[in-house]
Parts: sequence; structure tokens; C-alpha cells
Amino acid sequence: MKKFAILALVILTSITQTHLADAATSLKVTLKEEVWIWLGDEWQTHVADDPEALAFKKKITAYAKTSKAKSQALAECKTNSNYYNKRITVLDARNGTSGLGNLKSVTVSNFKVAEQLTDLPYYDYEEKVELFDTYGWEEDFPDWIEGGYVMYYIEYICSYVGIVSLNTSNAYKIYIDGDYYDEYSRAELAKKKWAITFEDD
Repeated sequence: MKKFAILALVILTSITQTHLADAATSLKVTLKEEVWIWLGDEWQTHVADDPEALAFKKKITAYAKTSKAKSQALAECKTNSNYYNKRITVLDARNGTSGLGNLKSVTVSNFKVAEQLTDLPYYDYEEKVELFDTYGWEEDFPDWIEGGYVMYYIEYICSYVGIVSLNTSNAYKIYIDGDYYDEYSRAELAKKKWAITFEDD
């Protein structure tokens, strides 16, 4: 009876360790991308340091703190991104396919208001063509002021996450949408707790 109890304990331990090993082969891949949104449908330029520019900065700063801004940002991550729902391909040490997945889930973070100085106000396409036809060079446009205009917009981070179940291998190569990202040994991924993060350049 005692031998049976010991045998049962050994089998149970073996099963538990097998499940833990299987769980360790689920690789979490995160890709972070910096994105921005404008307040309104078009870019808005203002004369730098003008009261109107400062009022707009205050307005966009307040908007960045709202749930509406986060919803808009999330929609941008999904509709205008290069990465949402893209294929993750992991190759093994022999360059065979070890696992496939997709960057299915997305979150937004790190909201901040950024500014960019420009030499000209915003023109639509027709206006710009007409100005080039008339003056030839941007420096000759009547409204040209070096660093004289400012645009405010919201910057944030889109984080795309996918889970890939891997076959056992000594090493793995990671591809996203066909582009090579990095290579890891099994020990390196285990040290990272089977979670890796890439940042878009």
C-alpha cells in the first residue's frame, strides 16, 4: 500500500510538471507603436505663442484626459495601424514553423500632448499647389515664418499582444507580418518568463 501511494505521488508530480512545461511554451509577444491623433478632422496650426495657440493647447490637453480620447486612440490603433491582427510566425532551430499567432488584443497608454513647430500654416492640397505655382519656393510664401507656427497633437502608445503556442526547440526566431525581429534560445525565453516586447522604430 505504501509503495502504491509513493507511485501515485510520482505519477501526479510527473503530470503536474508536464503541464507546467506545456504552459511555458506559450509565448506572449507584445509590440509597442507610438501613434498620434489630432483634435478635429484636420491639422490645426496656430501662430506660436499666440493666445489662440495657448487656448488650443489647453483644450487638447483637457481632451487627452477624457474617455472619448482613449476610445478614439483605440480606434486608431485598430484601423490605421501597421500591426493590429498581424501574423506572428516563430521558427525553430531548424527553421521549421514552431508556432503561429496574431497580434489580436490592443491597449493604449502614455497619453501626452506634443507640439511641432512649422514654418507655414496648414494648407490643403489645392492651396499649396496654387502657392507653389505663384511663388515657386516655400520661403517665398507670404505666410512663411521660420518656426513661426505650432501644431499640437496627442501622442500615445498602442500595445499589440499575441499568444503563440510553441513546439519544443533549442532556439526560436520571431517574425511579425513577415519581418524578422529577433532570435532567442529556449533558456533566454524561459528567463524572460515567456514574454517578449518589441518597440516599433
